[in-house]
Amino acid sequence: MIVNVKATNKNSGEVISFALEGDRDAGFTYEGTHMQEVTDNKIREVCNGLILLGSPLYTIKSGESETIENMTFVTEIAAE
Repeated sequence: MIVNVKATNKNSGEVISFALEGDRDAGFTYEGTHMQEVTDNKIREVCNGLILLGSPLYTIKSGESETIENMTFVTEIAAE
């Protein structure tokens, strides 16, 4: 499954968009790299928020979308 991620920084308004590939059992990767090992700090920070317990990333189904808000980002995820 591919999950499109669009995170908007609440402080600066910067938008970060990327796609994750995988599933809830095997985990998700960004360009073949595990979410917690991504070298881009901004993308890794967004990913860290997505892997928290109760995140809809692990329950979302194809065709669905969810919005997650934390202290820094408002993140929209959409599963294909």
